[in-house]
Amino acid sequence: MPRTLQTIAVLALAGACVDLPSGWEDAVPVAALTQSDCDGSPYDTGFDEDATATTDAGRITLVYDPVAFRCAQTVEGFFRVDGDRADVLVQPIDMHPGAVAACDCAYRVTVDVDAPDAATVGAWRRWDAINDPNPPVQVAEIALP
Repeated sequence: MPRTLQTIAVLALAGACVDLPSGWEDAVPVAALTQSDCDGSPYDTGFDEDATATTDAGRITLVYDPVAFRCAQTVEGFFRVDGDRADVLVQPIDMHPGAVAACDCAYRVTVDVDAPDAATVGAWRRWDAINDPNPPVQVAEIALP
């Protein structure tokens, strides 16, 4: 069984309920994700979210740097492929937290996905829905070499 299908099966068996936005229902978990420690407030230095991508043998490494989430908020990633386009969404694991930190942090989030036919990758970010539902926001669109 491919790794992403194994991950989906484990989540389903564990009773996990993944909260994905409209249009992302068929997205699958990313192969690997790392999230840095908080690198200070994103609002101190004229913050602009950004992302870069590299490819190697059909694997895309997408680096969001910087990307803003709440302090101490752990994120997860999902991707979808449509033809020669791959889209990656990074969002909090808990989309409906009962309480949150009263601060935001700039993070570096790195994800790896297998998308051998992708010519373009879209980097998306979604904040939690504690106050209002938040739709995904495109951080970058990157043409792959």
